[in-house]
Amino acid sequence: NWTIRRGTRVKLEDGTEQRCTFDDGLYFNAGPARIPSHHQAILGYCREFGVELQVEVNSNRSALLLNERVNHGRPLQQRQVINDTRGHVSELLAKAINRGALDREMTAADKERVVEFLRVYGDLSPDLFYKGSTRSGYRALPGAGDDEGVARDPIDLRLLLDENLWTSVLFEDVFVMQATMLQPVGGMDRIPAAFAKRLHSQIRLGARVSEIRKLPDGVRIVYYRAGQSTAITAAYAIVTIPLPVLALIKNDFSPPFRQAIANTAYDNAVKIAWQSPRFWETEAGIYGGISFVNSETRLVWYPSDSFQNPNGILLGCYNTGDDAKKVGRMPLADQYACSRIAVNNLHPGHGAELLHPVAVSWQNVPFSMGPWVHWPEGPSADYKLLNRPDDRIYLAGEHLSHVNGWQEGAMLSAHRVVRQISQRIRTAAA
Repeated sequence: NWTIRRGTRVKLEDGTEQRCTFDDGLYFNAGPARIPSHHQAILGYCREFGVELQVEVNSNRSALLLNERVNHGRPLQQRQVINDTRGHVSELLAKAINRGALDREMTAADKERVVEFLRVYGDLSPDLFYKGSTRSGYRALPGAGDDEGVARDPIDLRLLLDENLWTSVLFEDVFVMQATMLQPVGGMDRIPAAFAKRLHSQIRLGARVSEIRKLPDGVRIVYYRAGQSTAITAAYAIVTIPLPVLALIKNDFSPPFRQAIANTAYDNAVKIAWQSPRFWETEAGIYGGISFVNSETRLVWYPSDSFQNPNGILLGCYNTGDDAKKVGRMPLADQYACSRIAVNNLHPGHGAELLHPVAVSWQNVPFSMGPWVHWPEGPSADYKLLNRPDDRIYLAGEHLSHVNGWQEGAMLSAHRVVRQISQRIRTAAA
């Protein structure tokens, strides 16, 4: 959880260093930036701690899709791609039903009802053709008097079948991306700040763990702080350190436990943010949401706060996997350049208005070394092993949950470990 503001220093393991120069009041959620409404653990803490929330506009039909093979490389509004796809598919299915292709699967009454549903669902003409729909928007908006507006012509189905459009079209249907999404007012770091306010002196900032050792009746942790080495002991330890970092800390874990930690890979992720005049609002009518580009930067993410203000923070890149590995290895100037190009391709002429870039490659962030765990084939035997204690040492984090990559997963994992330790103590005392 990392919110970057004016004055924040961004020093990465690759030796690069940036200092944020955004205007006061602007911020960039470099880490988590949205909370699904079904993530009740983190929302419960927000409620209990008084962290004010606002809607995060995760999906916006006015946002754009850009694919060089479609529409002569010009961006399309998502409403048109989504609704034209729906219309064409509805037409095909309605025709297939009426031609008897599904006679074995459906009764005559069911066929009639499904066709009627498809007529409404796809906005088909009475003869079951998709001839376009005002759901897809207008070439010229309706106005006053006799100005009826001009509806858009439908996109040819063959163009909509490009596989690079599918993920974008279906993005908002992914369970963790469905509305309503939320964000803390003023930045995601309002959540850890609320924890810090309640924990006070129990938090030791700037403490770098150097050793994790077992004792006959507990654990011993050694850490460096302000140049001094300090050792503390406890009956149990809950270790939430990301696994790539934990693998580098001296320890006496059991060999299988240590090997499972070493085996676990983390993903790559890069975010690049800019301060900019809000041209996406004033010229494109885009208020929040995400536009998708068919390039290594993947998307442009519009702010959901402070609508109609002069300036905002525009995310000009958020990628993962091999794209993030590639972009993260570029010199900073090249990272900024590819992000600026992506924004300019979506919003021609506005790339030059982008100011004060900040790039964060999570695989290079100290004490993280990756954004989240990457289980290539789902949780493995290593996952199961690390979810069990190694004597009195317990691990917790998003990497040990089925909600990995989200704050919710980290909290649920921590809650689980606390319950395990509590049960262990009660059992021992019985």
